[in-house]
Amino acid sequence: MKRILIVDGNRESFEVIAQLMSEVGLSVHGSNDFESALHQLRAWKPHLILVDADFLKEGVFELVPKLRLLSQEEFVPIGVLSGNLTAVDVDRGSEVGVDDWLQKPISHLGALVRIKSLLKLKESQDALKRAHHRIDDVVSTDELTGLASMRSAYKRAEEEVARARRLKTGISAFLLNLDNFSDVNQSYGFGVGSYALQEVALRLKKCLRTIDIVARVGADEFFVLLHETDLTGAEFVAERVRDVVQSEPFRCQSAVFNLTATIGVAGLSAEQTIPRMSDLLHITMQALKSAKSNGQNRIEVYSFTQGTE
Repeated sequence: MKRILIVDGNRESFEVIAQLMSEVGLSVHGSNDFESALHQLRAWKPHLILVDADFLKEGVFELVPKLRLLSQEEFVPIGVLSGNLTAVDVDRGSEVGVDDWLQKPISHLGALVRIKSLLKLKESQDALKRAHHRIDDVVSTDELTGLASMRSAYKRAEEEVARARRLKTGISAFLLNLDNFSDVNQSYGFGVGSYALQEVALRLKKCLRTIDIVARVGADEFFVLLHETDLTGAEFVAERVRDVVQSEPFRCQSAVFNLTATIGVAGLSAEQTIPRMSDLLHITMQALKSAKSNGQNRIEVYSFTQGTE
């Protein structure tokens, strides 16, 4: 049942509106002052707020922005009833957040049309919010592995680098590239290759803490940022990850195969300062490039100083 909060200081006026709303199956609560309205908004979570401008001690142009501010997280339309409506009122009301005006005395048919329109506005705004959440989920998550996408991981990593700089703590990262992964796709097909990437993601997560950031950044490449971890600690984690990747064969349908990983590690100690996440990522890429050029199934570690020489 849709819930409507009526803010009206006049009991008789409230009862007329409440009766009309109840007749069409709407649940009605009333408030006769600002403090009570705020409480009802928080506790009852109405789908619509109707404010009677003619009986408010606090002016509607002062009340509506406060109601709107409290309903930022979940949109609630606000309609204002007035018996002395002017074009100036309408313009000013639009500026402070009024969604519609209802002329008094109330016409049953006219009021119902307006209220249904406001409730439809609520539905459309809620649907839009859900769509935005779905888009955010798609953009922030790698569909195949369920890990973060590089876009969302980069944003979080920027915050962690700034935090490490502010608190003077170590921070490190590594890039992992699967060796000769294209051979898996060519030999067994992309379905088996997809399974292998999912399994690598699972093995990776088992080696990491929940506070660490892990993302799939390419077809067969993964990025990890290690929270409050210096190079020594990062090298230890990377070695563990390299070992876990190669320790057990990958089995999918009739295919059984082994994979290895080459990892580039980079980071800085609490005494060093790194300007941006882009700098840390750059030296991590340099470390991986150097490791790949020197062989496979190995780790190469770069300090921040190495990467900036």
